[in-house]
Amino acid sequence: MADRLLFLGTGAADWKMEHKETYPDFRRYSAALVNDDLLIDCGPHIFDFAESIGRPDLYDGVTDILITHGHRDHFCAESVLKLAEKQTISLYCDHETRRKVGEHANIRFVHLSAYKRKKVGRYHVVPLLANHDAVTTQTKKAYHFILQTPEKKEIFYGLDGAWFLRPSWQEMLKYQFDLMIFDCTVGDSDDWRLFEHNTIPMMRKMVAEIKEKGMIRDGGKLVASHMARTLHVSHADTARILAQMDMIAAYDGMEIEM
Repeated sequence: MADRLLFLGTGAADWKMEHKETYPDFRRYSAALVNDDLLIDCGPHIFDFAESIGRPDLYDGVTDILITHGHRDHFCAESVLKLAEKQTISLYCDHETRRKVGEHANIRFVHLSAYKRKKVGRYHVVPLLANHDAVTTQTKKAYHFILQTPEKKEIFYGLDGAWFLRPSWQEMLKYQFDLMIFDCTVGDSDDWRLFEHNTIPMMRKMVAEIKEKGMIRDGGKLVASHMARTLHVSHADTARILAQMDMIAAYDGMEIEM
């Protein structure tokens, strides 16, 4: 049986629900669902996505939640607590995120440690430190993730972060990925956010190096996500630009099978 990853949202923090009827390429805050049981990030827009596709039961099978970091477009305590009303979940996060959620009978908290492989439900996960502002404190961290699925597929999920910190890159070099998902917040601009997010020119350099190092399997997919509303051209134009480097432009509702 193939592993699946569903994009619940593909936008950065400057997308708001009031934009939903205004922009034809509307994006919710970034989050993903892997095989119905693993949720990566749990922001305020995930239930709107489920409603939009007529699947109020979409998260009924979720047993584990990985939080990349505690910024409001990736983590919403109310969303976590809403899920915990119906089922028992394990929440993998930093100390600050746990504090925001508070204790709950249906939530098991597991603290992540950078570069330490951890069993997460049916998956094995290695958290990598991301070049994003939360990484600089003791209680708040920003992570990318390497996931090994039940079918032994290997996924890199790296939203929010510019380039890669050297220890994270060294860890990534140990793998050959079936799917790699990259931050592409800034588009083709020199906005100040490039110091903690990727631009398309940065992506060109990284993708070239990844291909040269053989880090993506034959048939593997390179995907760009976490796109800012104010820093990108249309989805169609972005998709054409990214296709020139063999990348896919993610959109809300896109599903990838591996």
